[in-house]
Amino acid sequence: MSLLSVLFLSSEELKSLTDRKVAKAQINWLKKQSYPFEISASGKPKVLRSLVIDRLSNNIHHSNSNEPNFDAIR
Repeated sequence: MSLLSVLFLSSEELKSLTDRKVAKAQINWLKKQSYPFEISASGKPKVLRSLVIDRLSNNIHHSNSNEPNFDAIR
């Protein structure tokens, strides 16, 4: 297993995250969802695994909160 495969989502993981097979469609989805990414020389999006884990973990923690979500009304 290479260091890059640990740092970045694989092609299959990107497909799973975005529900899109084509790189351009994945990029559009990532932009719409405000995910930070880079575009490789081959035109494919590169997404840091840690960003996805952090974002999804935050969503879980916030959804279990008993406090109101004031961000939802902004």
